[in-house]
Amino acid sequence: MSVKNFKFVSPGVFINEIDNSFIPKRPDIIGPVVIGRSRRGLAMQPVKVESYSDFVEMFGDTAPGFAGGDIYRDGNYQSPMYGTYAAKAFLNAGVAPVTYIRLLGQQTSQGSNDGGDAAAGWKTFKNPSGAPDTNGGAYGLWLFTSGAAPRRNLGTGSLAAIWYVNQAQIYLSGAVYGGDMPGGDSDGTNYLTGGNNAVIGTDADNLFTLVVSGPLGQPEKIRFGFDDSKGTFVRKVFNTNPQLVSASSFYSNNVATAKSYWLGETFEQELRDNSFTSGALGCMLAIAAGSGVSKGPHNMKSNASTEAKAGWFIGQDLGAAASYVPFRAQKLFRLVGRGHGEWLHKNCKVSISNVRQSTTTTNEYGTFSLLIRDIKDTDSAVIILERYDNLNLDPTSPDYIARRIGDKYMAWSTTDKRLKSYGEYDNQSKFVYVQMNNDVDAGATDATLLPFGYFGPPRFRAVYDLNNSGACATDPGFQHGDGSTLAKFFVTGGADITAHKKTPTSQVVIYLSGGMRLDASTLGLSPGAGSMTGSLVFPAVRLRKSASDGGLSDQSNAYFGMQTTRTSTSTVGDNSIGDFHRVLYSGYTAGGGENPIGRYTNTGVDDYAYVFTLDNVKTGSTGVYYHLSGARAAETSVTSASLGDLLNAGYNKFTAPFFGGFDGFDIMKPDPLYNEGMGSTEDASYTYHTYKRAIDTVADPEFVDMNLLAVPGLTKNALTTHMVRTCEDRADSLALIDLPDVYIPPHEAYKSSKENRITTTPTQAANSLKDRIIDSSYGATFYPWVQTRDDATGAMLWIPPSVAMMGVLASSEAKSELWFAPAGFNRGGLTKGAAGIPVTGVTQRLTSKERDTLYESNINPIASFPSNGIVVFGQKTLQERQSALDRINVRRLVIFLKKQISILSTKILFEQNVQATWNRFIAMVEPFLANVKVRFGITDYRLILDESTTTPDLIDQNILYAKIMIKPARAIEYIAIDFVIMSTGASFED
Repeated sequence: MSVKNFKFVSPGVFINEIDNSFIPKRPDIIGPVVIGRSRRGLAMQPVKVESYSDFVEMFGDTAPGFAGGDIYRDGNYQSPMYGTYAAKAFLNAGVAPVTYIRLLGQQTSQGSNDGGDAAAGWKTFKNPSGAPDTNGGAYGLWLFTSGAAPRRNLGTGSLAAIWYVNQAQIYLSGAVYGGDMPGGDSDGTNYLTGGNNAVIGTDADNLFTLVVSGPLGQPEKIRFGFDDSKGTFVRKVFNTNPQLVSASSFYSNNVATAKSYWLGETFEQELRDNSFTSGALGCMLAIAAGSGVSKGPHNMKSNASTEAKAGWFIGQDLGAAASYVPFRAQKLFRLVGRGHGEWLHKNCKVSISNVRQSTTTTNEYGTFSLLIRDIKDTDSAVIILERYDNLNLDPTSPDYIARRIGDKYMAWSTTDKRLKSYGEYDNQSKFVYVQMNNDVDAGATDATLLPFGYFGPPRFRAVYDLNNSGACATDPGFQHGDGSTLAKFFVTGGADITAHKKTPTSQVVIYLSGGMRLDASTLGLSPGAGSMTGSLVFPAVRLRKSASDGGLSDQSNAYFGMQTTRTSTSTVGDNSIGDFHRVLYSGYTAGGGENPIGRYTNTGVDDYAYVFTLDNVKTGSTGVYYHLSGARAAETSVTSASLGDLLNAGYNKFTAPFFGGFDGFDIMKPDPLYNEGMGSTEDASYTYHTYKRAIDTVADPEFVDMNLLAVPGLTKNALTTHMVRTCEDRADSLALIDLPDVYIPPHEAYKSSKENRITTTPTQAANSLKDRIIDSSYGATFYPWVQTRDDATGAMLWIPPSVAMMGVLASSEAKSELWFAPAGFNRGGLTKGAAGIPVTGVTQRLTSKERDTLYESNINPIASFPSNGIVVFGQKTLQERQSALDRINVRRLVIFLKKQISILSTKILFEQNVQATWNRFIAMVEPFLANVKVRFGITDYRLILDESTTTPDLIDQNILYAKIMIKPARAIEYIAIDFVIMSTGASFED
């Protein structure tokens, strides 16, 4: 300290204490970014988790693959999700958080206009070679109540199940309702000719028989029913794995093991409600088929991942009850998923409860609660995932629903190659954000409005009162009940249903675009016997009818609206609810362009299946509250007399569905992002673009903090090189990349034997890496793959080395510091638990010579020793030139120093560029460097900040320039010991 700082008056010794040993507060610990698939969770955006328990809550547990089961309904868990293991390995060390980016299928603008590999999603095909289908597609089975009267009236047919046909014909076989079908067998059985089908009844056991006839082996003839308590249940006897249509590629080289179809949606709740589980008539209809069909259930191509959403919540009727029309009710808000894809509508529902009117004269806004619930819970045993109480619709209130739950969302900018955030209020919900109606957000709506109902999900239009009142081929008279033409029918996504004359001319045939044929003979009518009628309806989830359903001890605990139980009186959730809310029409966007009668602008699709409102709740003679559509308009509902009467009685709650989520994946692949099926550019491959977009998301160091980047299992050279270049451009991260062909897991390609899964040698891997000329200290790679055991299932699986190394780097930092070499028996012993997850084997045991070959080419060997187990035996980066930075520990040290000193430096930004500020900088950085030296990160350092670095010229340019010189501590990688053998008479001093 300068003597000018002392005040000298009388002689004496003046002592001042200067403490340069203090340890500055360490900034928040920075961890890795891991990119991969997971069971659930926010997708295509970085999410930081602090512990593995937090990770499981958000993204689910590890997924080892080969889960089997009902894959179409329950989800694809047929391939390992390596990213989940990498996150677990790192978090088990407990040192730093992990930022995880869950992948869902994305596409460029090229993919949006291309039905091929550039397009996300999936579609059925004609044959395994990939030629587009012109005959197959999606086929639905409609059920009619057996013995409908009069016989010519089939009544209302409800869609029971959908089959997706890849390269076959599919039809019912059995006794034709009313007799032989023209052109059919004389014994009364039906077969498919020219795409036409007939009405078939169940057999003596109340079972249908379905025939699948195609090029894959002999025709399958399968008996089935819809009672899920029996072994003949439709989902138990039919293939529900879409991947089996590609079985010759992934599971076996025997084409006979492949399937030409899979069973998609089934609607058990609707079937139980309509007593279709025992005895019915059925007919197969093509929902979408033929060369003229571009969109439909069978063609979900050109669709990136889509968020599930809830329908618009609407307010109560404020007008005259007699003129009430529900779909004209005031829209208030809706909920949109924050990035969960299909998971949200398959696992969650939303309830509005505690709806209350205002109790003050100073504010007319009422309050309500919003619950995100488990879709399988019941009103007698509610499972709440998130809860928000005392919400309101007052934009100026701190309890405004958008403010409390959040209305921000993220969207990818194709121009800037980054995520952009939109909205005003930070998200508090893990599941949804709020989309407000503009009028509500502007405070322009009536303050007394409360959430009182909702718009249901979209669905294909039904055919009501299908009839042929005339015999003229040019004007057959086929109409909907509302008078609109059959051109609005859902078949082929809106294509016309054509009517043709037959001989005799008085008989009219309806061809449903390659599906069912209704004609007089089919229905057992003689030619000219008169009109025939029937309706075809797509199903919707049951709405609670009575507050007494389910045996609630307090009926006011009943939530009206969507009911997700097996039957109206059941207390068990129904497994089919998610199927009701899938996307069946590709490219659907609800809420835009709906016309006054609520029809979706695309022909054949309604914007909503129904409109629910508490305004239609009334009381019966016994005092039980129940819901009856039209009660408000009939002036018989409770609210027709008084809104308060209903709310004060406690009937102030209802439940709504989420719908329309889509993952954007090809469901016919065990791993929809597998390397072998990936194209070479973003515009040529949706999988390539999905990975690249995720990597580009973390390219900006000011958006995401990280010091490691891993995409476990990704081996595409162009993309792994892009990972390294991204870290290099950031200059603060190390990319761990996996090499191609080291091991080919089953989800990548079929191999006849396990040894054939190892398709490269250490020499070939070394030469291949040399040819890539990556030459960067911001990347590292390891060899070979290792084996682990899944803790939850006990399954053994092979994982890429980047997974194990995530654990090694974390445990090495926990045991010592991040600048210690993550290798060797002390910190790299995989058998001893350094990986954070159990490691039990390697795909190849490396010899000493093979380890040398790999290490000379900057590939770090993972060695297996008989007595010491499996150990990481190298720590080189991918830098080809020799320097201190060609070692992982030094690169990580320098990344750490640069990052932390950069954070410290921000404290003097915009301060005066004078000596006092320089001293502040030195006072912050000197102790930090000294501390790193004490912890063996550096052996020496020097910090220079004075007039020699920050010159007057730089000061004039507003620049402070400092130099920091360090000597990194090097790791011992080679030990040389001379054993000198001496003669007996020799002196050691010699």
